[in-house]
Amino acid sequence: MAKRWMVVALASVVGLGAASIPAAPAISVAGKAAATTAAAPLKPLALAGLDLRAGTDPYTVPLAAEFEQVGIGGVLSGADRTALPGSEDADCARRAAYLPTLPVSSWFCWDAQAQGDKQDVPHSPWVPQGLATSGEAQLDGTPIGSDHRALITSWTWQNSPDPNAPDYRTNSVIFSVVDLDERRYRKVLPVWVDASGKLRRVYGHGGGLAWYGPYLFMTSSSNWNGYSGPDSTKHTIRVFDTRKIYRKKDGGGGDYRYVMPEVRHYIVPILLDYMSLDRNSAGGASLVVGTYKRSDGSSSSLAGTKLIRYRFQPGQAGDYRLIATPVQAWVSTVPASPADAISDVQGVQANGDRLYLNMSAGSHPGPNPRRRVTTVEVNGEVSSWTINSQTSWAYRPEDLSLWYATGELWGLTEGEEERVVFSVKTTDLNPA
Repeated sequence: MAKRWMVVALASVVGLGAASIPAAPAISVAGKAAATTAAAPLKPLALAGLDLRAGTDPYTVPLAAEFEQVGIGGVLSGADRTALPGSEDADCARRAAYLPTLPVSSWFCWDAQAQGDKQDVPHSPWVPQGLATSGEAQLDGTPIGSDHRALITSWTWQNSPDPNAPDYRTNSVIFSVVDLDERRYRKVLPVWVDASGKLRRVYGHGGGLAWYGPYLFMTSSSNWNGYSGPDSTKHTIRVFDTRKIYRKKDGGGGDYRYVMPEVRHYIVPILLDYMSLDRNSAGGASLVVGTYKRSDGSSSSLAGTKLIRYRFQPGQAGDYRLIATPVQAWVSTVPASPADAISDVQGVQANGDRLYLNMSAGSHPGPNPRRRVTTVEVNGEVSSWTINSQTSWAYRPEDLSLWYATGELWGLTEGEEERVVFSVKTTDLNPA
């Protein structure tokens, strides 16, 4: 069925102009599925064994002889940043097929080099994963240290050209820091600093991001390919300070031209794959994190996704310090209908007692599994929790971020030559 792709230009956010979009290319997706409300296949998870442990990062500043501190303001300025196409670009316009089938508030594409190549996947190894926005970091929508609205994505080096001799960067992470007002970006490498002042890459997939005040949080796995690092053999949440971004003074350095050293990390009891900042949770701001559990076609495999809420310590808003003991946790159960499964989850956004989750296909038995998105209400008695399921989201989605002032839910897609970044009003996702 032909679709009318709805794009509203929000020049104040991403500088998109109104542009006609050609018919969507032929891909195997169905039309928007009507949302239905059902009992949520979710129950409380025991908190025992889910405590965090704070690690230490004694060395957090690179050598002053080689690097100068520029902060996020320095990253979000300059004529040498990479431009990002919007709907006015023909190649980007064709990628509208991978947007949600809901009304889209704003969107753009990555540049051609960052799009990847379906025909040569091993030689286009960077794959987008996590997403955070300055609209979650600060209620006024601009990050500390800049007056330009911003978005940060994490990319993992995933596809080695030679599987028998993996590239040294396999499972390393890099950030794209996007200026949404000028629609340009720079790459920033997350690093850790050893005792000699040498900078070393951060590994571990980087599947989820959250941004609170100046601090950027990232989920990180233990697959560091034998490379050392702070608690590199453990699953962690790693913390970076966006005020403490450094630039190589000589203008070189390759991936190390702009770096952001890790300033703290938390050891976590299970592998976490995504996260979000919830500014409206009871008792103060919190991080909600979750696990990826792939479905295998059986009904039992549609259960077992874990979601956990960690609260920030009382005190100054926008601090990085978390309370070690979680305040809430949930686990998905076998749904009455596969359409309501909470499985293959790629991103969560919590907003008080409301959870937004988007999902990939796995081996989900229902129709259109690559566009699944749900809203789960977890207030009151467990028996009253509900789920609102749709197949109207983006194609092969990843992480989520809520821009609090505008009520827009931001997302992105990961497939080679299918990569878009977009926002959708939560009122369009869940009309009153």
